[in-house]
Parts: sequence; C-alpha cells; structure tokens
Amino acid sequence: MKYLIFGYGVTGKSVEKYLSSKGEVYFIYDDDEKKLKNIEESKLFVKNKINEIDEVIISPGIIPNHELLQEFISKRVSIKTDIDIFSNNYSGKIIGVTGTNGKTTFVNELTKFLNLNMVPSIALGNIGVSPLDIIGKDYEYVVLELSSYQLHYTTKLNLDIAVILNIFPDHIDWHDKFENYVNSKLKILTFLDKEKEDRKIIGSNTGVIENNLPKNSNLNSSINKNVHEELLLSLGEAVKLIGGEDLFNCYIKYIEVNKINYPHRMEQFLNLKNKNISFFNDSKATNYHAVSEATKLFSSQERDCILILHGITKETNKNELNIDSIVNHIVIPKDMNINLGTNNANITYIENIYDIKVTLQNLLSNNQIVLFSCGGSSFNDFENYEDRGNYFKKIVLSMDIEDA
Repeated sequence: MKYLIFGYGVTGKSVEKYLSSKGEVYFIYDDDEKKLKNIEESKLFVKNKINEIDEVIISPGIIPNHELLQEFISKRVSIKTDIDIFSNNYSGKIIGVTGTNGKTTFVNELTKFLNLNMVPSIALGNIGVSPLDIIGKDYEYVVLELSSYQLHYTTKLNLDIAVILNIFPDHIDWHDKFENYVNSKLKILTFLDKEKEDRKIIGSNTGVIENNLPKNSNLNSSINKNVHEELLLSLGEAVKLIGGEDLFNCYIKYIEVNKINYPHRMEQFLNLKNKNISFFNDSKATNYHAVSEATKLFSSQERDCILILHGITKETNKNELNIDSIVNHIVIPKDMNINLGTNNANITYIENIYDIKVTLQNLLSNNQIVLFSCGGSSFNDFENYEDRGNYFKKIVLSMDIEDA
C-alpha cells in the first residue's frame, strides 16, 4: 500500500507519525509549499505518482471540489481520514460531538467532569489533538469533537453516544450550500449501531431534525450565567447516558459550584463594579447564531448592551441576526457585510476594528454590558479568533476608565 497524506497541518503530521510507526510507504502533499520545506524530497508527492497511490488520507480543511482530490475520486482511489484509521484501531467507547456552536466547551467540560468522577476520559478531535495519538492507550471514554469538515469525509466511526448540539448556517463557503452542511452534521447519527440508536442527544436547529432535550430541568443558565441553557442540558443528558441518575446528581452539584468559562467564549475579563460595566470577549462567536444566543444571556438584566461585531460573515443572504432587545448600540466595521435583521439599536460604523478604542470610550457610561461577539471569521484582520480576542482585551485594558 502507498498512501498520500493530503494536507500537512496538525492532522497530516499526526497521520505521518502513525504511518511512519507502522513502516508504511507514504507521500505528502499540501497546497502551501512552505509547510513542506523540511520534508525530504523522496516523500513529496508529485503528479507523476498519482497512479501509485492506493489510499488518500485527507485533512479536514481540504475543500471537496479541490482539483487534485477530484482526480483521485475519478480514479476511485479510497479517501479516508485520521478518524477512519482511529476507528479501525480503537475498541473503546467513543462519544462523538458536533454542532455549530459549543462543541469545544462541551467536549472539555464533559471530559473534565468525568475524570473528576473517576471515569478515565480524554478529549480529542477538532480541538487540536489527533485521536491517532492515543491508539494503544486505554480510556473509559474518548470524547471526540467533530467538525462538519471531518464528518464530510469520515466513512467509519463506532460511537457509543452521538451529540448534535445545534445546527445553524455556517461554513457555507466550504459546503457550497446549507443543505450540504446539515447533511454533514446529521451524518454523525449514522455512526450509531441499531442497538444504540437511542443514545443520541440533539439540541436546537433550523427544523431539520427533532430536538430531544428535556423541556423541564433543574439545570438552567442562572447557575452558569454566561453559558446557554442548551449546553448545560446537553451535558446533563450525556452524563445520564453514561452513569444514570447517580452521576447526573453529581453533575448538578458540579455545575452549581464550578463556573464554565473559557478564553474567547463569553469570557468576562473586566468588571467595573462602581460603574456596573462588564466586558465580555466572545471572539469565538463566528456566526449569527452564536451572537444571537450570546445577547440572550443578558435579556433579564437591567443594563444597556453595546454589541461589537467584526469579521468575514459566512451566512447565506437570507439569514439575519436575531439579537435580544437589551442591545441598544451596535458597532460595526464598514467593510463587514452583515444582515442586522430587525432591531431598535443605534448603529455606529467604524472604518475598521482598529478604531474601536476611541469609539468605545465615547459610548461608555454606567450600567452597561460591552459584548465583543463578532459574527464573522477573524481572518480579514487577525491570524485567528484567539488573536482577535486578545487584541480586544488589550485595547479595553489600556483604556482610561475611572471606576471611582
């Protein structure tokens, strides 16, 4: 067998490590030749080797209509992922998690909770850790974050539990249309065997599949004010499937005393008590649904909200923001193409995000929430959403704001 590692990022490098450990023959290809500068020439894929390749192991970022990929498909060459390899070599229990928003928080929180309760678990997948790195190791549960890209290409995965947190328009540029994106997400349910088909958790969506989260629960966002109730409910349902009511009761106590808070996801990084102004960095909110849900978390507060948007939007034209009425002012860079929907907020346009400091300082008064929840990807101005979030925090913390 001769393999082609198609894409040489984090996934591609983990695949290379695995194939090398097995003594397999492989070549490497990436559109970005800079990534290949340290690869020995004999390992580099060139077009005259195309008929030598028996199997392509593709990285999730490769678009489906990529010219080279289409050539392999036309030649009926097998296309696999690191997830396929992992599934063929791991027999433990796997929880697959997908959704438009909240995947990383869900995966990390569930893994943390299970380990605290003596259920050995590890978080893997789209969070940046390849499942190939744990082949040969033993865990009670692998909690696997799966993007729509990964699900699109994956052909085999034996799941014990499948989780779809939500499905809303995102990554339309990659999937071409919303229907394709939805189908990639729904594909996770096909990885449950018939005897496990009821071991699924489904949250909100645009009506493409029935929500099966409980209607009533003693879990609500008043426990963790910066986390949407849907995420708390989904975590609770997963815990029930794993350990029944006893473990679920432990989860209730855990949530009551442990705040869910991650950098760049509804991260409160500054609170001016005397002025009653709270600043939130939600740079990870890269689509309309994430922004809309973020604003709803403050709907019961008697404060004004300043919403700051940024980035390259990924929605279809017919989709629009659905922000809570607490938002009374929206700040938008002029180059951002966004459908604001219906709202009564005042709008301020800035030349670019680097003008935010002066604009924000002029808008601050008392009893306010300042929410940097972007609604678009960061790549027009920043390396990634972390870079963007850190920039916003730096700007705010450098401002001359008296809290006497």
